[in-house]
Amino acid sequence: MNRYPAWKNLLILAVMLLGTLVALPNVFGDDPAIQVTQASGEPLAELDVDRIGDLLESAGLQINSSYIEGNHLLIRFPDVETQLQAGDLLREKLGNGYVIALTLASRTPGWLRALGLKPMSLGLDLRGGVHFLFEVDVDAAVRQRLDQYANDFSKLLRDERIRRSVSVKGHEVRIRLGDPADMDRAWELIRDADRDIDMQKAGADTIIVRMTEDQIRARRDFAIQQNTVTLRNRVNELGVAEPVVQRQGLDRIVVQLPGVQDPAQAQRVLGATATLEFRLVCDGENALEAERRGRAPLG
Repeated sequence: MNRYPAWKNLLILAVMLLGTLVALPNVFGDDPAIQVTQASGEPLAELDVDRIGDLLESAGLQINSSYIEGNHLLIRFPDVETQLQAGDLLREKLGNGYVIALTLASRTPGWLRALGLKPMSLGLDLRGGVHFLFEVDVDAAVRQRLDQYANDFSKLLRDERIRRSVSVKGHEVRIRLGDPADMDRAWELIRDADRDIDMQKAGADTIIVRMTEDQIRARRDFAIQQNTVTLRNRVNELGVAEPVVQRQGLDRIVVQLPGVQDPAQAQRVLGATATLEFRLVCDGENALEAERRGRAPLG
């Protein structure tokens, strides 16, 4: 005999039905798929989509469906073997202007996707995928800043007609003056240009400039942050659901790509050679004062 009121039974039934609906996308599984994206990140043109379809059709490769999703083309295949053949074909025919990524696409029906429902994202332990660990050359960012100091100080003293020899050794900039009588004037010029640096006199004709520990730490953190942003942008080209891109320790970045089936392609995209320069903007300098002195702030 049911001892509970009808509204409680109806509430339990409603919760169970809602839970079943939310979990339903996990039942349909995945299709082997290929995601095609322009290397520039721009959306694919209709001509590109037609060309890709013609290439697959002429090669006799069967597809389940293909459609534009965001700025990339998603092509579904009936089996992994066809997916691999199509991937090799498209890389050969399309060239380096496109990113061809092998992935898995959920078979969740459109009406469920329209409700905002999607399968639960599985990590590497359940779905497999690729794990990368990148080491960032953070000391290169510090050396770059020291080289910039050396160039700025050399120009500063040259503009004041002070003879000097500027070099970078280790984590310090050594400024050797041609005339020891210029020491006080050179010291004040450098000190006025950047009051955050650590300065020290070595003898009667040499000034040693060092970055403080806080500056070095900030420069290294800045390098890690910018490389993390760059890697995230490259991960977006692969169209991976729920990727992990995060800092690990002092100088490493871990990247996890669940569901990626082509580690070599992922490595090519993430490890693409790029030279990045990041310059800090001096927003604390008084523009009128800089104009009056006729000297722009350092950096």
